[in-house]
Amino acid sequence: MADTNLSSLFKDSVQVTTKDLTCDLNPGEVNRNEEPSRILLGKLYCYTRLGRKAIFGSLNNAWISLTGWSWKEREDGLLQFTFQTSFDAENVLHRRSWLVCGYLLVLMPWPSWLTPAEVSFDQTPIWVRLKSIPLFYWNKTNLQELAGKVSAVYELPRLIEKNFERGSFGMGTLCFRATVDVNKPLFSGFFLRRKGIKDLWIQYQYEKLPNICFKCGALSHDQKHCFKTPTVIKDDKGAFFPMFGSWMDKEAVEKSLFHLPLVKWFNDWITQQEALKDPTVRNQSKMQRRWHEAKATEL
Repeated sequence: MADTNLSSLFKDSVQVTTKDLTCDLNPGEVNRNEEPSRILLGKLYCYTRLGRKAIFGSLNNAWISLTGWSWKEREDGLLQFTFQTSFDAENVLHRRSWLVCGYLLVLMPWPSWLTPAEVSFDQTPIWVRLKSIPLFYWNKTNLQELAGKVSAVYELPRLIEKNFERGSFGMGTLCFRATVDVNKPLFSGFFLRRKGIKDLWIQYQYEKLPNICFKCGALSHDQKHCFKTPTVIKDDKGAFFPMFGSWMDKEAVEKSLFHLPLVKWFNDWITQQEALKDPTVRNQSKMQRRWHEAKATEL
């Protein structure tokens, strides 16, 4: 809100309004209905700087069927990809998401009327797989609710739609595509309440799962750079388990987060927090942290 009390300070100044500094430019030969561009912009969610050989090698294996594409790292930190045809660019977009050395690469089209800074990289499509859904709950409404737990934006397979039209049933496995926010936690799973029998844990698993934060479940960083306490779930016996972990990967052997022994990073975090309750250990930790900060400043 403007501060009217400052008006007297600038009464003798040359005053220019934003309207005075607004003008139009002719768009030239470009219009918003042009055919898709051959150029895509990408943002790599990785705190470790990867070399050009690592980036190119990883993508070259993924895009082995494409020829004539090139890329460069821009000064703003984004990656710019140029493909031989707009069809190749559309094909790469359609097959998202992509990983580079295990890290998430968010690719977006670059509309000609936007600057790179105006292109948003906070969302990405990802494939989700649910296994062993009891056929008793296999109906269109339930499958939509299951998909909606991941994101409000999702695509159910067309084959499932046709099966419902024919009155046929699925085989208990649902695979769908959802658009998720990289800064929000991925949905891990839930208990399906059943009358008369034990509740069933429904584990959500993701294809091409990148390095995610096992503390908060976000795709934009890993737990080494997260200062939050881990999100946990407590079972009926009072035991704590981390909500997010490698079991969310489609290729994982674990069927759910309720397995022992607990993962190493989670045990280490518990040990560290319990040790910090000791005043002596807490003071030693503070001194060690100050020493590292001083060393970093010196370097």
